[in-house]
Order: sequence, then C-alpha cells, then structure tokens
Amino acid sequence: MKKGYLQLLFCFLLLVSSSSTFAQIATYNRGDITAVINPTMNHDSNACSSTCFVTANITINSSFLNDSVIIVDTITHTRLFATGNATGASPWSVIAGINMYNTVQPDYMVGGGVVFFNGPVLKIISGVDTIDSIPNNYVLPVPNPCTYNNVTGTIYVDNNGDCAYNAGDVPLNGLIVTGTENLFSPSTGLYMNNVYTVPTGIYTMRMQQSWMTNYTISLPPSYAFIFPVTSCFTGSITSTTLPLINADFPLQCSSNIDLQCWANAPCDIRPLGAFLLHPYATNTGCDSATGIMTLIKDSHTTYNASLSTNPATYVSGDTLQWNYTNLTNISNGAYWNSFIAGVHLTPDATVNIGDTLCFHGYATIASNDIDSTNNVFNICIPVVASFDPNIKEVSPRGTGVTGNIPVSTPDLEYTIHFQNTGTALAYNVNVVDTLDADVDALSLKIVGASHYMVPEWLAPGVVRFNFNSIFLPDSNTNEPASHGFVRFKVNMHTGLALGTQIKNKGYIYFDSNPAVITNEALNTIADPTVAVTNVIQSGNVRIYPNPATTQITVENLQNGTLSIMGINGNVVMSKEITAVKTTIDISHLPAGMYIIKTTNKNSTSTTKLIKQ
Repeated sequence: MKKGYLQLLFCFLLLVSSSSTFAQIATYNRGDITAVINPTMNHDSNACSSTCFVTANITINSSFLNDSVIIVDTITHTRLFATGNATGASPWSVIAGINMYNTVQPDYMVGGGVVFFNGPVLKIISGVDTIDSIPNNYVLPVPNPCTYNNVTGTIYVDNNGDCAYNAGDVPLNGLIVTGTENLFSPSTGLYMNNVYTVPTGIYTMRMQQSWMTNYTISLPPSYAFIFPVTSCFTGSITSTTLPLINADFPLQCSSNIDLQCWANAPCDIRPLGAFLLHPYATNTGCDSATGIMTLIKDSHTTYNASLSTNPATYVSGDTLQWNYTNLTNISNGAYWNSFIAGVHLTPDATVNIGDTLCFHGYATIASNDIDSTNNVFNICIPVVASFDPNIKEVSPRGTGVTGNIPVSTPDLEYTIHFQNTGTALAYNVNVVDTLDADVDALSLKIVGASHYMVPEWLAPGVVRFNFNSIFLPDSNTNEPASHGFVRFKVNMHTGLALGTQIKNKGYIYFDSNPAVITNEALNTIADPTVAVTNVIQSGNVRIYPNPATTQITVENLQNGTLSIMGINGNVVMSKEITAVKTTIDISHLPAGMYIIKTTNKNSTSTTKLIKQ
C-alpha cells in the first residue's frame, strides 16, 4: 500500500458584485484513492445569506470492474454515498455531493466577519484502502453582511385597563409573537420571524434592517377569541423604525375558552407488553376550566393504578375518570396548562399480532367552550411482534412438505434474506452457503443482491457472499433499511434418482457475531405422473392434504383448537374442533406458507402448511 499523505491547497476567489465566492480545496491520498474535497461557498448580499455546497472528486488510480467507492459519516456511521465501477475503467473517477448540516446560513449568524458551515467527518473506502477522518468544516468571510436590529416588548393581561404594565397585571409566558417584514428591491418578498415570550412576558425579535420597507408585529389569529381588539390592543404593531423598544401588547381577556382532550400513545403495542397511554385535558383561555376527563380503555387491556401517574379517581370496568380543576392559561405563569395522566396498561393473553386496541376519551364541555369537537378523541393502536427475518427460499418451491419437483427442473434459485435486528450498525455481513452435492457448483450464477457484494469460494461447493462495509442499520434505528438479500441460481446434476433430496441452508454472520442459521430449503426429485397427497401427522392428529387448495381435513383433534398463522406469526384463522374428523375451508387464504398450531389437553404442536 502506498504511504498516505495530506496535501492542502487553499484557493481564494473574491468577486466584486452582489455576491462573493470563497473556496477551500483539500486533496487527500491513501493507497489507490485520491480525493479532492471541494467546498464552494457563496455570499449573496441581496438575499442576506450564504450558501455552501461540497463535492468529493474521487479517483481510484488502479480500478477494475465492480470496484466500489463508499463514503461514510464517521460519527453516525451512516453511509452517505456508494457506487460501483460498472465499466471497468481504470483510473476510475467519481463525483459525489456531500450534504452539509447547514447548507444556508443567514447573515444574522455572522460573527466576527465570518460565517461557519459544518458537515459530517468523512471516511472514504475503496477495497482495502481507506481515507479516514476527513474534516468538513469551513469558514466564509462576509465583509459586508446585512444588518439586523431588535424589537422588544412585553405581553401581559392589563387587569386595570390603563394600557400600561404595572402592579396587578399578569405577564404571559410562552405566547407566540410573529414578525412580518416587507423588503424592497433588489431583496424582494417577505422576511418572517417567530419568537416566544419568556416568563416575565418579554419578547425580543431580531428583524432585518437592510432593504426594509416596514414590518408588523402581531399575535397569531388563533388567540383572537381570547384577546379581543380593544382601545389598548389593536391586534398588531406596524413600524419603520429599528431598533424599537416598548412594543407592548396590553391584553384584555374574554370569557371564551377552548378546552381540548387528546392522548399521547405509543405507535404500536406488543402482545403482553405493558405500555403507557397519556390522556390529557388542556385549556386555552383566561377563564378557568373545571370538569371530568374520561377514558374508556380497550376491554382487552388491564389497568394498573399503582404503576400509573395521576391514577384515576374513579374506575368502573373499562371506564376511568379524573377530576381536573382550574385549568387556565394564566395559572403558574404559563400560557399552556394541561392535566395529564399516565395510564399503565397491559394487553391480555387473547391479544395477538395483527389485532388493534382502541381507546375513546372525552372531557366536560363548558358553555363558554368555543369548539366542542376537540373535546373528544378516538385512538386505535396496532399490535405487532418480531419474528426471525433471516430465512432461505427456493424456487421452484415444489409440492408437499418435501418440495417435490420433476427431474427435468432446469435449475434452482435460492434467496437468502437477512436483517440486522441488533442494537447497532452492522459494518460487515457475510453469508456462507454450502451447496448440496447434487447440484453443479460451477453453474452458480448471481441473480441479484440488495447491496454491493463480492462472492468468494472458500472450498469446493462452499461460497461466501461478502457484504463488506455494508453499514447495515439496526431495525430499531431504520427498519426499512435494515434488510438485505442475495439471490443465486444453480443447476442440478443430470440423472438424479427419484427420491433424491436437495437440501440447502445459509449461515449469516453480522460482524464478528456467531452465525445466524436460516431454515433448510428442501426439494425432492419426484415422478410428476404420480399424484402425491401428503399427510401431516403429529401424534394422533392428522391434517391433509398438504399442499392444499380449498380445504384441509383434521382428524383426532376433538375438543381442541387449530390456529393458522402467517410466517410472521400473525393468526389468520382459528377454529375450535369438537368432532373426530373436521373439514376446514381455507379457500379465502392467499397462496403461501403457513404455520398450523394444534392444541388439546394432551399436547401442543406446530407444523407447516402450503396453501396453493
């Protein structure tokens, strides 16, 4: 490997116009990789902002077909860019755009005549070569930024109506204040800003002074029903002066309120998994609200008062109630006040994945409540569960539990699915497959893969699929991106005898962890002219035919239960069995593989069913 070195080249270019461009180019070398990191920064005095765009110009000096380049954020281990050499060009050049944390910086962020742009610390990987810890922070000089100045004022309830903030008045904390500014050419359009009042009722808003025509400070229209226009409060303040102090809002309260009731809930529920539901009542209004909040829980959940916060004051069956008093936007010096309960609930044993648990709640409607529609809520939460996502499939699947196929079958196509269900990023995934002796290993053909992959023969008939630097996220962080697969075809040897079984399973290695072993894919060479009716038998219980199309027959399960589940564990059908022999209609089930679970007083067993 070549000795790595860092060569820094700074180029400065200043354009005399309404904008200026400033570049800081850095060149890095390691092994066969040459990377030129090229940030282009620009300040536009008309728009009163600066921008920064970064490209990585990468050259692999000695490359080959299916060579790869990967760029990774070294802090989060997120893959930012990946591509492969589809032409076999050597040298091979790649241009990648790098997203910055802050692509645009307004001029009010300028300090000491400069503005800062920050991006991810980069790692560039190609084969065995890696350039690590490439900084991605830049400084842009802004010699003449746009100017800004402050508008300040106090928002309060003017209890004595004298239009001045004095003893007895109540400052309002947490109110939104909106500023809208009209700008003249060459800077066109509106400049808008929102701030909140602090506990003393004071707000401070920074407004753009450059290119300003005028500006307006106002409260959102949603407050109008509480704070009507009076001789002291006209709804807004318009000015052409900056800075501006004592831009106060002396407010008079109306008697209107808006009580709202809702619940914060988890996005999903697990069977037998306890969870918290947070119903709450809140009042927007100066007048206080007192009443009752009611929750009707799903009947398939159990309430535990000792593990709940603000336990219900009244419980009857599935109905829980709480008393709330004096909810007002002024109490405790805050504008937004709520009564919140944490309800500890556990699904009962009848709840299974695929079910939905529903909850209904409401709060007392007062005569001065301007909107009664938001006093009621209905929430339904799906029940989910995990299952083993690391499986192996074969096509054709064949018929029956032994996967019967004719000897004339041209080839077998295998797909190995894998998923990172751990708690951290998987840097490398390696899939090892030992081919059955009845297939031709030399006929192996890669059909597809989810990520860049390099196959490697470890021994005759033993192949390893290397997903190096895959950076596969875990399912908790990014479930859709946590999956991967490899798909390949092999030919069977000619002249295989009837009854020959071709078996295959995969071994999946996530980094240095022990192998995750897939199910075994099975095919059996069978005479296509002989009809086969397979029988599943567990103990004395018999289920047939298998595969089935429209119905199955169950024998010797009297006084028991038969459940049919999808491969994800979701129960799609359940039936109580009373007779010695029972026929069950399955014509409504989609084609595929299912799990049958049978239970009686003597035993419980599971087996597979193929629905065609």
